[in-house]
Amino acid sequence: MKHLKLISGIIGIILGVVIAFVIPTPTGLSHAGMVVLASLVTANIFWIFNVIPNYATGLLMASSWVLLGATNFQLAFNIFNTDTMWIIVAGLALGAAAVKTGLVKRIAYKVMSLFPANFAGQTAALLVAGTIISPLIPSAHPKSAMSTPIAQGMSNALGYEPKSKASSGLFMAAIWGFLVMEASFLSATAQNYAFRGLLPVKIQHTLSWGNWFIMLLPWTLIILILGYFMLQLLFRPKEDKKVSKEFIDQQLKKLGPMKKEEKITAVVIFICIIFWILETVINIPAAVSALVAVSVLTACKVFTPDDFRKRIAWNILVFIGTVMSLGNVMKSVGLTDWLRVLLKPVIGPMLSNVWVTVIVLAIVIYLFKFVVVSLISTGTLIILALLPFFGTLSFSPAIIVLIVTTSTMIWLMPYMDPPFLTGVAAVNDSMATRLAYAKSSFGYMILNIIGLLCCVPVWKLLGLA
Repeated sequence: MKHLKLISGIIGIILGVVIAFVIPTPTGLSHAGMVVLASLVTANIFWIFNVIPNYATGLLMASSWVLLGATNFQLAFNIFNTDTMWIIVAGLALGAAAVKTGLVKRIAYKVMSLFPANFAGQTAALLVAGTIISPLIPSAHPKSAMSTPIAQGMSNALGYEPKSKASSGLFMAAIWGFLVMEASFLSATAQNYAFRGLLPVKIQHTLSWGNWFIMLLPWTLIILILGYFMLQLLFRPKEDKKVSKEFIDQQLKKLGPMKKEEKITAVVIFICIIFWILETVINIPAAVSALVAVSVLTACKVFTPDDFRKRIAWNILVFIGTVMSLGNVMKSVGLTDWLRVLLKPVIGPMLSNVWVTVIVLAIVIYLFKFVVVSLISTGTLIILALLPFFGTLSFSPAIIVLIVTTSTMIWLMPYMDPPFLTGVAAVNDSMATRLAYAKSSFGYMILNIIGLLCCVPVWKLLGLA
């Protein structure tokens, strides 16, 4: 529809005005609560229909709270003064340095050289390489833009026809390794920090880098191992003959010997990750470790001031900051308490048991993705809807964040996952068919629930469920 954005925007604004100034304030909710509720409804419509850029909607939403007297400026924009925002800034800078220096490509091709040059070997290589690289780059789009051309090069070297079953399989292996596996590591994508930042501060500490990894370790193993066999079952060609590794050798030769900048970046990021893992032991905040790492790269002239301006996705940072503010503001105006009473008959049964929550919440998110495209928007809206119930759960709210993180990454229809579309565009949509997308996504959706259910015993062992 030609004017869908304009019509959606007008409807969103009208609904916001009606909720804030026309509808009588319900019992148990203040006018400030109605203003925040109205802004949330309008923002959701703007995000769903992409009326204006996400970050601009977020800024308008937060500004409306101040302009309409729902809260003060300090609370509305307080998130920008937290360690979560600074670790996202530093993480994006570290990832940009890894891409700029060529370190990421070197790791990918080196891993590929260790596996047989056939379908079975290179699907395994892409899964392993993606898993290794994921925690280094906290942004999905660069990983998908880089990984799918690598898969295409190998597909061509193996002699697979474009959009053949085998070509589709290698494309999906790149997506699986470089995008899906980012859920395993807190530092693998900015949205992980954004979702964690929606939790109360005390609960955020539950999801340190090391705890996040341990809590999702069974999921990681299930997705890696069963995912590999699923890709073989769906896409492996009848004759899976080995060929020369000439393509990989050529790519490594083009990169040349490991440069000084690459070595510095590799050492700095490795040390930084060690500090993240030991955060609770050495009592150094992850944000401080990351900022020191960026400063070292800058001092060594690996990451320049120009890189800092151009290679960090500042629009994503602004968007994350504004949506993360919602939790604190909703609580301050009493909206969370009111929503808990209102939604308890519907949401209460779903949260009655952690096993039930895993299955039902994952399916709800799958359905939600048909409407809301943005991964961050989907996760944020789901977590905010459940926020009023965090105090009554029989398990840690941190588990909700993990379920949301793994379940938002589906591509049953390509539009459901923007980073997936980046990977498609990077190879000019020449590797995989729509049927391949759907089959692999449906397989992931099933394995995701199985993997999360396998995590429940670990969560119980850690005293979180």
